[in-house]
Amino acid sequence: MKKRGSRDNLGKGRIQPKDAKGVQGLADKLAEDLQESKLEGASIIVDRLEQLKDLALDGQVKQMRQLKDVMKNWREILNSVPDETDELATGDMAVCSSWYAPKVQVKLKDLFEEFKDTEKAFAQIKPDKFQDLGRRMNKAMEKIAPAVYGMQNLPNEVSDVADRADEREETLKDTDTKAMKKLLEGQGMTISLSSLEDCKRGLLDLVEPTQRNLEKVQTFVSEAHDKFKQAFEVPCPCCCMTSYVYDQPSRCLTELLENADRALDVDLQPFFELLRGLKDDYSDLDLNRVSKPTNRFAALATERVDRLDKIVAGVRPSGSYCLMPMSTSSRRR
Repeated sequence: MKKRGSRDNLGKGRIQPKDAKGVQGLADKLAEDLQESKLEGASIIVDRLEQLKDLALDGQVKQMRQLKDVMKNWREILNSVPDETDELATGDMAVCSSWYAPKVQVKLKDLFEEFKDTEKAFAQIKPDKFQDLGRRMNKAMEKIAPAVYGMQNLPNEVSDVADRADEREETLKDTDTKAMKKLLEGQGMTISLSSLEDCKRGLLDLVEPTQRNLEKVQTFVSEAHDKFKQAFEVPCPCCCMTSYVYDQPSRCLTELLENADRALDVDLQPFFELLRGLKDDYSDLDLNRVSKPTNRFAALATERVDRLDKIVAGVRPSGSYCLMPMSTSSRRR
């Protein structure tokens, strides 16, 4: 925070108004209170909770819908293989269809069984449950985030008051100290923190199975392209014909590979980030790491705001009211 009162800061040797200097002194004290209370750490935690809340609200519904379409297509293709053995050998391999197609059919049957396990894992992923979690977290954070960010920004708010008073001292009368006091009261914080604690109940029972199932799906998706191609490799003694199979692919192979490419385009990383964050950063989070710094800062800052209120009252005409509300910026500068 910048210091005021020097000739360089004021320009042309102008003397800083007494009240503006006093307000700046309060802003400096608030900055010290910020450090002493360790409110910065609480703000970092709130930042992370906000990120996780937003990811949960999204639920990765779009990504799961895209994968669901691919899963449906794969099932239809693999399920139809026994009825389409004549179509498994095309181009130069068509003359060897009776020898080649049954071998492909066996490998695709094995892949189908592996796919069924992946399909089952995918079906157990429930994006709606994460959206419900996100809505409950959002309700709790509606009080917590503005309070923490507002307190963290209070030294700058008061410093801005000093800046305006430095230019025009009469602007002091427009300072909304009532809003500052209300902020420090932290109304609803206790209930909101309790609600945020309630969101953690049963969290790992949701996160850990989902993480295992999503990893299983990701493994199949990442290997699908190669596995489908391997299923159509030509066995010895005609393995040299494999390149011809890939150059003249059957409709079955083409469709399997097209859907494999679609699956690879689905970005699962935000979902994994959500699961890791919920497990590592939230499930065992001690919310006293938020409540204690905010309570400490509020206790220290209340004295500063009371003194500011007296300064403002001293320059405010009797019966006047505040015209300039405290900035509603919710983020620290």
